[in-house]
Amino acid sequence: MIVYKKLEKILQDRNMQWKSLCNAGISVNMPAKFSKNKPMNTDIINKVCEYLQVQPSEIMEWIPDEEYAKKSAEIASIEQQIAELQAKKEKLQNQN
Repeated sequence: MIVYKKLEKILQDRNMQWKSLCNAGISVNMPAKFSKNKPMNTDIINKVCEYLQVQPSEIMEWIPDEEYAKKSAEIASIEQQIAELQAKKEKLQNQN
């Protein structure tokens, strides 16, 4: 799985947002695809690298699919636990 956490970090370091990438000449829905690690064609990656003046390896990295799936499942489980705890908290707060 190709992930764009490095691109996210570059944007943060430069005080930019995902939508700033539209200045690279890409469509308005592309920044959201980057932020969700969706597949990108090399033309889009080239435009972003040209705009930011970076190498492709500076904006993306490869993580084995199995490792990515495991992390994603763990994150989903934690998010579910958080939602359940938040619901319990609200229920307790509403009882007072």
